Amino acid sequence: MEVNQSKDLRNIHKKLRNDMSDMEHKIKSADIVKNTLALLESDFKGANIFLCYYPFGSEVDLLPLYENLLNKGKTLYFPVSDVKNHKLHFYKISHLRSDFVKGAYDIMEPRCDLGIFDYQNIILNQSNKIICITPGLVFDRAFNRIGYGAGFYDRFLEDKNLVKIAMCFSNQLRTSIPTCEHDVKMNIIVTEDEVLKGDRL
Repeated sequence: MEVNQSKDLRNIHKKLRNDMSDMEHKIKSADIVKNTLALLESDFKGANIFLCYYPFGSEVDLLPLYENLLNKGKTLYFPVSDVKNHKLHFYKISHLRSDFVKGAYDIMEPRCDLGIFDYQNIILNQSNKIICITPGLVFDRAFNRIGYGAGFYDRFLEDKNLVKIAMCFSNQLRTSIPTCEHDVKMNIIVTEDEVLKGDRL
């Protein structure tokens, strides 16, 4: 994918998202959460571990989803950006307010004194799917993704043990987007209008 193409698409769809009214954003976010909960109940009832991200700016408000999952006793991990080494480190949280501090890029991140995601140990001892709720700016109907350009998620998403679910507004979903050979597809995309399921589950 050409760098300029990717940058242009990011700018276009970020503006579309930013231009939504507060009411439209609230209603559509609620519909996305509703659709996601229905999906999890029907297809991933046994899933107990969720790798999440804290919504920032005009992203879909997923906090009600996370609150629901915590109330059901699910285990939630959120990322801390290791800017120096260009990696993500996930930490277990119990509360959506007190367990977070402002981190890199002014995004809310979990406190680093919380339990870290022991990836290899958890993968080896986890019989059910691990759900990775994946951020992005643009998606397409072939389950491709364009992120924010920093590349933090790219390497992480390559793991085939993760079910990668993207939740986005319909104005972030295109018929197709340019891709590169190493790009990782989503397994599922949820919008306020529909749930798209890929063939890699």
